[in-house]
Amino acid sequence: MITKTRQKARPFAISRWSVQRKLVLAFWLVSVIPTMIAAELAATTLSEIFDSNVRIWLQESTKIVKDEIGDILHDNARMAKLFLRYTSPPESRQAAKHDRLTADIADATDIDVVALIRVSDNKPVFSTAADDIVKQISLARNTVLQTVQVGGVSTGIVVSTFETTQEGVDYVLLVGTYLDSSFLTSVADVHSLDLRLYLANPDGFSEIFSTQRFEDHPSRIPKDVETAMRSTRQPSEQFTHNYSGLYWPIFNDAGELQGVIFSGLLRHTSLVGLVNQSNLFVLIFVLSSALSLAAGVLVSRRLTKPLRDLSQGVSAVISGDYAHRVEVSGGDELAQLSSTFNHMTERLGELHQLEAQLRRRDRLHALGEVAMGLAHEIRNPLGIIKTATQLLHRRADLPDADKRHLEYVISEVSRINDLITEFLDFAKPNPPLRVVQPARALVEEILGFCAPELATHNIDAQIDDQAPGATLYADARQLKQACLNLIINAIDAMPDGGRLTLGIRSVGDNTVISIADSGQGIPAEMIERIFTPFVTTKASGTGLGLAKVYSIMESHDGSIECASEKEAGATFSLYIPARGEDDEDSHDA
Repeated sequence: MITKTRQKARPFAISRWSVQRKLVLAFWLVSVIPTMIAAELAATTLSEIFDSNVRIWLQESTKIVKDEIGDILHDNARMAKLFLRYTSPPESRQAAKHDRLTADIADATDIDVVALIRVSDNKPVFSTAADDIVKQISLARNTVLQTVQVGGVSTGIVVSTFETTQEGVDYVLLVGTYLDSSFLTSVADVHSLDLRLYLANPDGFSEIFSTQRFEDHPSRIPKDVETAMRSTRQPSEQFTHNYSGLYWPIFNDAGELQGVIFSGLLRHTSLVGLVNQSNLFVLIFVLSSALSLAAGVLVSRRLTKPLRDLSQGVSAVISGDYAHRVEVSGGDELAQLSSTFNHMTERLGELHQLEAQLRRRDRLHALGEVAMGLAHEIRNPLGIIKTATQLLHRRADLPDADKRHLEYVISEVSRINDLITEFLDFAKPNPPLRVVQPARALVEEILGFCAPELATHNIDAQIDDQAPGATLYADARQLKQACLNLIINAIDAMPDGGRLTLGIRSVGDNTVISIADSGQGIPAEMIERIFTPFVTTKASGTGLGLAKVYSIMESHDGSIECASEKEAGATFSLYIPARGEDDEDSHDA
């Protein structure tokens, strides 16, 4: 019993991959470890740089609050000078007028509290705010930031105090500005940034101002943060999953912690949440891997291109296209292989042509042997038939009808004899008697000989000489025969007239005589077969004309080419050596 085992197909088997895919995979595997190391270093560096920039930005954000408080203190001092100019004791006749003026100025300049307090009994003699608010404000020298209850709401206030004496009585001018919703309106629209201000009160520190509201952020300063700031007198950082924050302490001149500024960035609404070491590592690794794969694809495509070209070249050679060449670039082993392939293809083409010539010569040799036997067997009976017919034709007593019939017999026998002679000339051609001669003179002689026939068929003929002084190493009689055969074919291809051009040009060591017509052209499927004996496109042709031309060119160490398109005419080019070997040796010497 025979057991058949089937190997399961593995769609992802590397052995079935193309060379390019294997090179891409190898390139990526080789680069993945260095890519991971580089990604880790780059992610660490970029993360540290980004965190440092975030810290700097948070510090600059806290300065916004400090600068705003400084601006308020400056405005309070500037306006206090104006208030002191118009401040009068209560007993003064101008007191009421000055109080109204002071209230108007305070309202116009957004100053919330202006009060004149007598030092002796700490009693406000004038105030733009309610007495219960003024009583909450401390007049101590270093209490710049304070918290007061306004309508039951803790409100921060920037306090400035100025001592003055009016008519021998000591007073304190109090100027205060609330830190309310109008404070820091310029940064309120930055949704990812939260600026908060905490001020001291009897119960600790409470939030009195905020531009945003983080969900998990406490309304009071964490105790550990407050303790750290009091001991170090330095800002304190705090980072959570939702935000990155910085607590910045505010100390008065006595070194007491009066307030704390918090500056925070939300992670889920800003780049802060995205730019971290893990995310940067993944991003850099993915981008680096993509670049590595792209580079691998480009490099592998460059490396495998000669192999693909060689594969296409082998397929072309297998199909019989020996003119196919692959591109050779560079000087590596693949370039050497491509160059060797081109050389091999060129040699195969030459061997193919040589093989075709040998097969043709073998066929012609066998054809010649057969032709000699047929000529001997056919010509003798034809000679007897022709002689007997001529004797019968000379009898005087024959009727005219019988004489005409005998004339037909004699004519047909002569035509058969000429056909046998033409066939023998093709099968057993005489060797050419070659001499060097001018090409132009030979072409003019051929054209002059054919001029009457061309004129009869309304064909305009001209010579296109692109190589004046060109020579031919040829047998003039055989070359004329070849050209006449081609001209006769051209005449048959232009039954309604046309144009015939005989060209002369030089190509290397050969002189090329071309015969071009404007006739019907030759079908593409016939071009490869037109030089084969007994192949013809004419209804009454023998198919030996072009075969004879091919044989003449071959005996002259030359060649013939045909270029034609349907309804666009045909051009036959005869490549003939310009000089003999002896002439070439003397020319080189």
